[in-house]
Amino acid sequence: MNKRSILRISLMLSMIMVSAVLGRAQQSNFQIAPAPIAYPYFEPRRTDIKLTGVYFGIKATDISIKGGGINGNFRRSMNETAAFDAQLGLFGLGGELPGFALPFVYSNALWTPVIDGKASLSGVSFPLSFNLEIQALNRPGGSLLFFAGPNMALALLSMVTPYHAQSGVTNAAKTNFTAEMTTFLGGVQGGAQGSVRMGQVKVVPFFMTMTQSGSASFSFKHGYSGVRSLVTSSVVDIEPFTVNSFGADIIIIPWNLSIGTLIQQMSAEKDQQGVKTTIFQLSWHFRGS
Repeated sequence: MNKRSILRISLMLSMIMVSAVLGRAQQSNFQIAPAPIAYPYFEPRRTDIKLTGVYFGIKATDISIKGGGINGNFRRSMNETAAFDAQLGLFGLGGELPGFALPFVYSNALWTPVIDGKASLSGVSFPLSFNLEIQALNRPGGSLLFFAGPNMALALLSMVTPYHAQSGVTNAAKTNFTAEMTTFLGGVQGGAQGSVRMGQVKVVPFFMTMTQSGSASFSFKHGYSGVRSLVTSSVVDIEPFTVNSFGADIIIIPWNLSIGTLIQQMSAEKDQQGVKTTIFQLSWHFRGS
């Protein structure tokens, strides 16, 4: 796998961390999953909190990544019609994938990398979003609200590849090549969320669309001192992309527990290098005063 493929997969991992882990599906297909808003309805001057735990795995022929985290959704209503909410998440991942290293110059000679094993990947992500909610309906049997607002996310990834450098027949000592990436995404989201009460269970259908764009910056460390890097850094623009998700959540009212669990696999399209992703989520609701 060449450098271009590695950077593309790294960008995809960052976008998964800052988007998919929030329950925004990467495909426009129906799903049973935690809904995007804290609770299906609200009363005047009430605080609602939803905590969502996430586990995700990314697998391919030569890739194995696992991660997870928690997302908190906090809402405060002003009256029967309007409320504000904020969402903040913390997610991490770790695993292995094919490594890469870049050539460099030392003592006026070109040294090329020889990869000695798979790279170890680690990362952390901090997604953040805000919404204005407008409640159109709130009845004992059901509810309907609309929401919209800005979103942003920061992801930090580090890939460490074991390798040694070679110039002609001379081999340098083994060391590590480190590639670090910082990704920032920002955009807007909006959608609708309803609910239908069926005994002690609420069925919560929802629709959401989210548009983001941003950039990713890369830095490289060769692991040797006194070398001159041929590539010191790289910046990649992430073109605007839109994610649509729709489905339904299921809330057990006595427990305030959402059992909407997403088991999703990304399409193994050619330009995704056959990468498949599985995500599991579970949410708990706290209804304040």
